Amino acid sequence: MSAMSENEQSQGYEFTSFLESSAAWQHWLQSNFSAEEQTPQEPLVQAVPAVEKDTPARKKSNWVYIAWFLFYFIFFSVITFGIAIPFYIITVILAFSPIAEKLWRRVSGVRPLRLKSEKDRLHPLFAEVYVAASYAELNLSGKIRLYIKEDMSINVFAFGKGTLVLTRGCIELLNDDCLKGLMAHEFGHFAHRDTEAVLLSTVSNFVMSYIMTKMTDRKTRYDSENKGGFFKWILDIFYYLFRAIDLIGELILKRTSRRNEYRADSFALKSGLGKNLTDVLLKIYSVSVSKPQSVKEQMKSTHPDITLRIERLEETLYH
Repeated sequence: MSAMSENEQSQGYEFTSFLESSAAWQHWLQSNFSAEEQTPQEPLVQAVPAVEKDTPARKKSNWVYIAWFLFYFIFFSVITFGIAIPFYIITVILAFSPIAEKLWRRVSGVRPLRLKSEKDRLHPLFAEVYVAASYAELNLSGKIRLYIKEDMSINVFAFGKGTLVLTRGCIELLNDDCLKGLMAHEFGHFAHRDTEAVLLSTVSNFVMSYIMTKMTDRKTRYDSENKGGFFKWILDIFYYLFRAIDLIGELILKRTSRRNEYRADSFALKSGLGKNLTDVLLKIYSVSVSKPQSVKEQMKSTHPDITLRIERLEETLYH
């Protein structure tokens, strides 16, 4: 049985048909690609002269997520005498399956494009960004699809292997150029495989949370009953050790997440849509009202300060 619903399969077919037949899409191809060589013409590249294309030697991997997953896997496998191994393997298989991604979309209230007005406006924008991103990353997956979340906040995010989500707020409040900038940023996460790395982290956090919950329950019972003896002493050591490991891991992964946001911004520049992304970040900044973050809040944030992101983008665009 297919992991995709009929609605999702229909969206994929409609999007592919759109790529083949849309007059607007054909016009964009003709204006950006050489008919003889079928390669992007110079203006698309010259728009960002200070940014080089990714190469296998230059592209950074999400080794921190992988290393942390392996550390948890080995650590918990040892202390549970191998009991955690099948649990980990099953969890990873489920997390990376199409069924899990479809289930996440359903639980999160994410839906495919349904209305004619949505398809007429968003399909051309999505397709344009898709080709620009595919030029910046030749190995980009061809199975990424656009979805909508009924939320009036301005947000866009990527999940799994092929789910790119725009909120209703983005669609209603932002113009087409701004939407292209946001989507280019999210394509950067797919190109760098950040979304898959986050899945590994999620699996590790799930296992960690489960074990910590069991240990906390046992520790609470021993403390309340004032018993446990030598076993309670050992349990206390492992409990506080796990708490320390969890805190260190959280800080490392949050720092990596902030770095990945900068990399996704750079990908938008490589795709020729850095100006679009800068403009929309400026718009978001102009209407956002928030107090300055403390050092602790900054260390635990998954995103850098928006002014730092804008500064980096502007330095590349205007210098």
